Amino acid sequence: MEEFKPSELVAPLEEEVEPIKITEDKVIVAGIEITRNKERSELVPNAENFKDFILDEFSFDMLKRIAKAIALNQPILIEGEAATGKSYTVEYLAHLANMPVYRMSMNGQTDVTDLIGKWVPRTDTLRKRIEDLLKNPERAANHDVRKLIESKTRIKPASATEIAPEKEKEMIGLTREEMELIAMKEGIDVPEGEWVWQDGDMPRQMEQGAWSVLDEVNTSEPQVLVRLNRPMERGGDLVLHEDGSRKVPRHENFRLMATVNPPGGRYKGRVPLSAEWISRWNYQNVGSLSPEIRAERMMAAEGVPLEKEVTVERALFEPESEVKPDEKLTDYYEADWIKDLFLKYAAFADSVQKLIEKREIAKDQKQTFDFDQRDDQRFREYLRKFRRSGDMKGVIKEALEYIFMNKLVKAEDRKKVKDAADLIKVDEPKEKIPTGDKALEKRLRAMKAGLLGVGMAEDHEDAMLGK
Repeated sequence: MEEFKPSELVAPLEEEVEPIKITEDKVIVAGIEITRNKERSELVPNAENFKDFILDEFSFDMLKRIAKAIALNQPILIEGEAATGKSYTVEYLAHLANMPVYRMSMNGQTDVTDLIGKWVPRTDTLRKRIEDLLKNPERAANHDVRKLIESKTRIKPASATEIAPEKEKEMIGLTREEMELIAMKEGIDVPEGEWVWQDGDMPRQMEQGAWSVLDEVNTSEPQVLVRLNRPMERGGDLVLHEDGSRKVPRHENFRLMATVNPPGGRYKGRVPLSAEWISRWNYQNVGSLSPEIRAERMMAAEGVPLEKEVTVERALFEPESEVKPDEKLTDYYEADWIKDLFLKYAAFADSVQKLIEKREIAKDQKQTFDFDQRDDQRFREYLRKFRRSGDMKGVIKEALEYIFMNKLVKAEDRKKVKDAADLIKVDEPKEKIPTGDKALEKRLRAMKAGLLGVGMAEDHEDAMLGK
């Protein structure tokens, strides 16, 4: 069979900005650039999986949200109804980017050893007996062994309601000494020197630079998930306390993603997670598919062209405009403008948090969340990453939509937040010209050439050219 190429998935447009563009080392979604591997590994999703992928408004919106999170290096949690394409869209983007992707289905039986790793005997038979005990502690013959395994790998919440932040604690797996004790009390004879550490899913994925997708995280126990707090931080590491506090190296391409169905209702076993834990993620709620989108997808799968193709008016990202890590916004704009913006932003963020607290917005969303200081950091990171010369007002508007409005499902709730955001009235800032900024220097040279072309006095030309 002829190879199914990524470029065949996206119809080329006549417009200047293509919805999706693929180069040797980048995938560009609406101008948002993410790294593309030149080589494909066996963990990259196959093209055959995406023959029915439809690039409609819903899927393209989700692609942009995911691409932004990847570009910003922020962990993203996507909530939406079942079969809206949450994990599927991540895999599609991984396919285009030649990125290895792991999907791990979370549930009430997922324990910390699945995520982090464990000490096991080198011999297959003994290892299977130990792993069976870890998964099924009720089978332990020794009462103390059962209690130890349950206390260190799985802790059931007191109730099926939301877990309060103060009840969350990092779970530590079993050390080698504890595993040796379990084996001894259960009569499993493991010879000296036969214990080896076996990495779990997360260390392997962090080292490989894979995209890690945790499906249905709200069916797992929050105490287990808290172990992910440090990897969720920018550049955050993972320390394996069970393996002599070994620090897992983090590949620059590693990204952490998660999906959930809305808790409650027809989704049995899905409980709300704590708002504090949710705030650690770039939380995006995509809602559900409209009847029109569902019908269009079925029609498109059977060869009926979409009535409305996805279009992009302009790129959302200009590489030459990005604020570099060693730069500040004050290198580009006056301090007074930045001060005015952040004062107005802080007032806005405080006002929408009060709407949440009063249940004036998101009152029908079972998964609670807050607007807090982590959103302040995301706002700053968005401005720095997606800075556009001459259109910072547009960037500010996009940032507020991405960070605040995208947490909400109902149109009326999003409108209330938009109305509050519209009160952030700032002028388009005048730009400084940083020394060594090649893009701006190029524009300045073009301006000089244009002025010289209209004719001016010789001494003026000398001054313009720095003679």
